[in-house]
Amino acid sequence: MAKRPAYPAFIGQDRQLLQLVSRVSDINRLTNCVRASLPPALAASCIAVTLEGDTLVLGTTSPAAAARLKQFGDTLLAAVRQAGWQATAIRPKVQVALRREKAKSTKDLAMGAAAVGAFEQLADTLERGPLRDAVERLARRHRLKR
Repeated sequence: MAKRPAYPAFIGQDRQLLQLVSRVSDINRLTNCVRASLPPALAASCIAVTLEGDTLVLGTTSPAAAARLKQFGDTLLAAVRQAGWQATAIRPKVQVALRREKAKSTKDLAMGAAAVGAFEQLADTLERGPLRDAVERLARRHRLKR
């Protein structure tokens, strides 16, 4: 049985669309190859990969990640060559505009009445200063939540 293509049938009817699908597939395979060669934290900051001539261009989210990618240059080039691409140099490019937004986590923590009372008592025993102010704010905030 013939393997069905991973794209809609109308794409197979247009040569330009077929070329585009092939190019996207190549870029995805190259990106996966590069990310697999990096430590997980650094791989996450590598948001785009392409080849320009014989230069591997790596889009990254920060200058620090770009510097780290340069340190992994030989490893990356070896992995890319082993996968069948011809690359002799790497060039990280910082792409701040493409930085992924981290999801903001909401903290829905609530203290019981006894805990709020304990923090209020603790605040009364502390000397005036930043620590006492912080404990009072904590107790006041959680008293208002209830």
